[in-house]
This record gives sequence, C-alpha cells and structure tokens, in this order.
Amino acid sequence: MEAALVTRDGDAATDRILRLAEAELDRAYRLAGLILGDAHEAQDATQDALLRAWRSAASLRDPAGFQAWFDKILVNVCRDRLRERGKVRLLAIDDAVSVGAPRDPFRDVLDRDEVFRAMATLDDDLRIVIVLHYWADLTLEAVAARVGWPVGTVKSRLNRALTTMRGRMDAAAVAEDRP
Repeated sequence: MEAALVTRDGDAATDRILRLAEAELDRAYRLAGLILGDAHEAQDATQDALLRAWRSAASLRDPAGFQAWFDKILVNVCRDRLRERGKVRLLAIDDAVSVGAPRDPFRDVLDRDEVFRAMATLDDDLRIVIVLHYWADLTLEAVAARVGWPVGTVKSRLNRALTTMRGRMDAAAVAEDRP
C-alpha cells in the first residue's frame, strides 16, 4: 500500500494526509480487525478509511489531531460494514473447500480468548466502545469524539458492555464446571 501513497498533482493537503496516514495504517488495521473480527474486512475497511481521508484532506486543520480524525473515519467505515452485514446474506462454504486456506488471525484470537469470545457477542456499538477504550487506550472523552456520541452515552454503553461480558463469562465458567 505504501507505493500507492503518492499523488500526481502534489496537492499539499493530500500529501500531508498520506504522510500522516503511513504511520497509522498498521494501528488502523489492527483496530478495524478487532472491531470487525475479520482480516480481509479489516484490510478493506482500512483502505476505505484511507480513501475517505484522502478525499477529505482539506478538512484536517491540525496535523497533531490526525490520529483522532482518522480513527473517527475508520470507526465510521467499520460501523457501515457492520450495518451491511445485517443486509447481506452470507453462505457458509463447505469445510472441505477451505481446508487449505490460511486461518484468519483475528478470528483465531477471537476464538481462543475468553474475553474476546464474550466481546464478540456484544452488539456492534458496545464492541466498538470496548475496543476503543481498552485496546486503543482512549479516554471516554476521546471515544465519544471518535464515535460522535455524548460522553454519558459512551459511559452507559461501556457499563452495559462490561456487565454483559461479565455475565457471559460467568455463565461459561459455570458451564465448564458442570460434568
């Protein structure tokens, strides 16, 4: 993707966005992967977010705020993709066909880790808040800025997400203890 970060017209705002984005693409990919739970979708979402950022380069006033600005674009792209999942019907491919296919690294982590399994059962908005606050290590105010909600909404959704996850993890622990 790095070779594609060159502009023909040399527009200063566009060049600035692309230089700033190069340092953020790996982080953005991991963030999208945790939100979407799929490596291919994370790649597409990161590329879509970069394209949206490039198209709206003039709207970034302060380069110091690039990460927050780009995160907001990326989160919106991920939310759009999550909404589309409800509209698109996915058909399972026969396991025999996919035997040679490499495993999705995000799916592997999500399937193995108890916390990620509990997180995967949350609705999209709750999962986004958890990922932004705990994985991206953002304050509640920063999460609110990225998702466009009031801080009180972020707090209540974070509380609901944690309560739901604790309940699911407790239920899983009880189920494991049963013979």
